[in-house]
Amino acid sequence: MSTAALIERFLAGELAGTEAPDEAAWYGLWCGADLGALPPPIAALHGGLLADRLAWVFVAGYQAAVRSVFPEVPSTGWAAYVATEDKEDPRAHPGTTLRRDGDGWRLNGYKHWVAQSRNVDHLVVTVNDDGDDVRCLLVDRRQSGVDLSHREEPGFLAAMSQGFARFDDVEITADRVLTGDRVRLFGHTEPPFVMLAATGFLLGRLQDADPGLSDDLAALALALAAACQAPPVPRQLLAGLDRSLQQGIERFAAVVDTDALPDWAADRRLLAMYSPRLQRHGGRPEEEGT
Repeated sequence: MSTAALIERFLAGELAGTEAPDEAAWYGLWCGADLGALPPPIAALHGGLLADRLAWVFVAGYQAAVRSVFPEVPSTGWAAYVATEDKEDPRAHPGTTLRRDGDGWRLNGYKHWVAQSRNVDHLVVTVNDDGDDVRCLLVDRRQSGVDLSHREEPGFLAAMSQGFARFDDVEITADRVLTGDRVRLFGHTEPPFVMLAATGFLLGRLQDADPGLSDDLAALALALAAACQAPPVPRQLLAGLDRSLQQGIERFAAVVDTDALPDWAADRRLLAMYSPRLQRHGGRPEEEGT
């Protein structure tokens, strides 16, 4: 299915937003629709159209971004990119480490942030190895030695579980080491995919309130999906798409009862979370190597 065909299905009334009052319900909807098997831009947009709150918008864009950068991740279930370490917490040192073990490795250590920690299936874990080199490892959340705990009250996107990871001599076989320098690429890939999911959310929740805005959001979704086909998206292009999204958000808020949208007030900043960086770097040509 193409992006245009998906939008046509939505505009024809064949695809409607779905209530998911908690993360387990959203996980069930995501897996039931097999969204992880779709091309990542289609998955992000489809998830955004279905989402009933902004936490699920983030999950939709995030899942698509992970699979865009790391296509080795299985299409079933949810994945998390696990990179953050807390250098101020003595319990979390020395972060994550790899130790040679025959033809493979053993993973030990801690990570400070895991998205969808209660329902995640696959972890893409970064490890600093031999100085500045960074490896990415594909870890099954249910492997022996993997322990996830959860924040009690996340301050942002609170409907999405967020937690910590501890690795205790987790076996890493050679086929689970993801080759190539993709750590930096993920940081450039997440924003446009979340923006695409957000555009789908706005389109899905707009209904018939503003036909002109509906047309503009559909066009923006097509442009973002095209840009997401080959990340990283050029900075100037992404900054322009972000400006269009921010204008759409203001128009949306003027015609839709946002008080009726779950967690809108608490999580609305997701919609502009990437804007300062995009606009800061989007006004000039990209520098070589950045």
